[in-house]
This record gives sequence, structure tokens and C-alpha cells, in this order.
Amino acid sequence: MIDELQSGLTSHLIQFIKDSPTAYHGAQTIAKALDAQGAIQLDERQPWQLKSGQMYYVVRSEGSLIAFRCGFKRPAEAGFMVAGAHTDSPGLKARLEKSLTGKGMERAAVELYGSPIISTWLDRPLSLAGRVFIKTQDGKAESRLIHSTEPIGVVPNLAIHLNRDHNKGFEYNAQNHLPVLLSASGSGASEAGAKAPDSGVAEALAADLLHRVTAQLGVPADRIVGSDLYFVDAQGPVRFGPQGELINAYRLDNLLGCHAILEAFLASQSAGHTQVACFFNHEEIGSLSPEGADSAFLRDILGRISALMDKNAEDLYRALAASFSISVDVAQAYHGSYPEKFDESFAPVLNGGPALKVNANLRYATDGEAEARFRLYCDAAGVPCQKFMSRADITPGTTIGPLSAAFTGIKTVDVGAPLLSMHSIRETAGTLDHEMMVQVLKKGFEQLS
Repeated sequence: MIDELQSGLTSHLIQFIKDSPTAYHGAQTIAKALDAQGAIQLDERQPWQLKSGQMYYVVRSEGSLIAFRCGFKRPAEAGFMVAGAHTDSPGLKARLEKSLTGKGMERAAVELYGSPIISTWLDRPLSLAGRVFIKTQDGKAESRLIHSTEPIGVVPNLAIHLNRDHNKGFEYNAQNHLPVLLSASGSGASEAGAKAPDSGVAEALAADLLHRVTAQLGVPADRIVGSDLYFVDAQGPVRFGPQGELINAYRLDNLLGCHAILEAFLASQSAGHTQVACFFNHEEIGSLSPEGADSAFLRDILGRISALMDKNAEDLYRALAASFSISVDVAQAYHGSYPEKFDESFAPVLNGGPALKVNANLRYATDGEAEARFRLYCDAAGVPCQKFMSRADITPGTTIGPLSAAFTGIKTVDVGAPLLSMHSIRETAGTLDHEMMVQVLKKGFEQLS
């Protein structure tokens, strides 16, 4: 049977996923966990005062967060131990102000965020989550997070009878085929002679997405001045397998990495070096944003820590040279239905342990030295280590690792828990892999070199 420790960790992961339907909710959930452990939130606009052994965190643009625990030695002497993941996932972003109405049906327009497996989003109950900016009485913009946990819509597929070749492959068009069905009043049928519904019912059913949002927030539509809203899976995570060793859920890419880093960071003992946990938004669209991994965010935070704890400007460069970083994303797990897509020598299996991610063209940041260091962490933690390399004739995806490594100059390794159905609305991973990832990250946070 799965032991009590592992079962508890998986329960925490499931709740973490439920609380984190978007990047903004994910960062908020992480912040609440840090607050509960005595971490202090810092404002980038204000001067800082730092103490050895104390935990701090900084939130940028609501979807990204960097936490750190100051070491007992100066960064120039002991360096930084960094672990990073991303808070966002591919999906459907709502076009709030656009309403599509016809034949009594109300639909919400969307656009693709990142690269989702589009077919998996159809015929599933969807809820709405994200952030909305409200104009306050003093003329400022106030952000509010929302999550309509109850299903509010669905993207209906086309019946097989109307496209007999559907199972041979169909290319969905985001503009035409992916609007989310919100309501149906029956008014279209009444024009053909059917009885029309009561006008009050029709009015309620025809309420568009903007009306739904204003009703949930309790504000008039003219006070909404901006939004970042996404349709998300309305069904929660499920655990299955004879020993509960598998989990199926939305956003495992990369809430698995975020939760593993958070758990390891909070469980780690203070050390001579400074421990840093990074949670970046916008990885799925290239990370090129003020708060993404391809920004100055991490280097800004490390620079300020060094400025307050070291002696001179040169010390930051010494600290970066003495540091190490673990980029934690998910890895492609071996799929028994598609063995031809894998190099069998480098195909990690579910519940076989964390996987090193390696690519000759540095789609992942791992080189031989970084691989060796991570393997030593695994040995110290008593955790098996797998290795993922794509077939030589397939170009793999990439991660935050190469970006943050290039911007900071910190030696970086890319690793991940094996995952099936990456970029589907629901993905499948091993709960044992998650426990092992937490163990090895904790060892890395405490050990560094």
C-alpha cells in the first residue's frame, strides 16, 4: 500500500490543484502557504531589510512569485540554491466583451493560450477562472480573482453523422469551432412554430459572459476595466490505480513542479547558502513578459539580496558563479500505445522516479556537469533517477531552464516528473514520482554543492 506520508502529500497536491485553476490562483495559493509558515511579503517598490534564516517572497503581476530564505553566510561566499517551475498551462482564454448569439443560443468567444490539445477541451464541463480589474470609487483599478466552480459552459463537438470522417482527424478552428456554449433559450425553435419559453427565463438564459462575471463580483459592467479570464476544467482531480499510485487532473503541467518546489522549500532547514523558489507565469507562451522566466525578475531579486547581504557590487557575480538551479517541469512518460515515438533507452516510466531532461541543442539546460549534480542529489535522497531524451529525429519542447540559465549565468539542470497526455485538458502522472521529486528537491535546497 501507499504509505501514510505519500498519501498525505498526494492529498495536499489534490487540494493545491483545486485551489489553482489559473496562474493567478496558483501564485495566491503559494503565497498563503508561505504566509502560514511565517514568510514576509516584500514590495519591490519599497526598501528591504533582510535577516538570515527568514523566509520572504515577492509577487509580480499576480501570476509569478519568487520566495527565498536568507542563508547564514553571504551569497558571495555560499551562493544561491534555486528551483523554478511555471504557474501557467495551455488553455482557452475568454474574450469577455464579445457575445455570440444566434438561434437562442449564447456562446462565449475564446482564443488559444499556448498549445493545448484542442480536441480534449470539447464536450467537457467548463468553469471560468482568472482575474478581473474593477474601477474603484477613487478612480483606481483593483484586481479580484474569480472562479466559478460550478460548470457554466461546454464546447460541443460535431456529431459523427455530420462528418463521417471525423475520426480520421479534424483540424479545429479557434474562431469558428471553439466558442463555449453558455445557454439556450429555445427562441430559435419558437420561430418555427414551437412554444417560446417565458420571457423572464429567456432573458436569464441569454445572459452573456460579461453579465455572469458582473453578477459574481456584484458590480455593474461599466466598472470592469480589464480582465484575464480562462475557461478551465470543472471536474476535479482523481486518484486511481490499485494502490492509488496515479493521478489524473488538469494543469499537472506544471502544478506538479510548483507543488514539489513549494513542499520541499517549506520543509527544508536553513543553510549557509540562500534558498530560492521561483514560480513563473507565461512559460507556455515563451516566457517573454515582465514576470516570465525570460525577464529580469529572478536576476532582480538575486541582485537585491546580494546588495543587502554582500559587501560590494562584484559580490553578486561571485554569488551567481557559486550557485546552482533546478528547473522543474514535467517529462514525457513512456506511452505504451505509441512506442515508436520514444527512444526506448531514454523513455521514463510512471512512478520510476524523477527524470533528467537532456537535449544536445539545449532545448533543456542540462549538460554533463548539471546531470552529475542532480544524480548526486538523488543518491543522497535515496531516490532513483531516470533520463528523458527525445528520439534523434524529434525536436522536444523546451522549459524555463535555458532562459533563466542564460539570463543569470547559473548552472542549471532540467528535470521533471513523467507525465502522460502533456497539454491535454487532463493529464496523468504517478503519485510516487511526486513524492520522490519533493525528497530530492529538499536535499538540493539543503545541500547545494
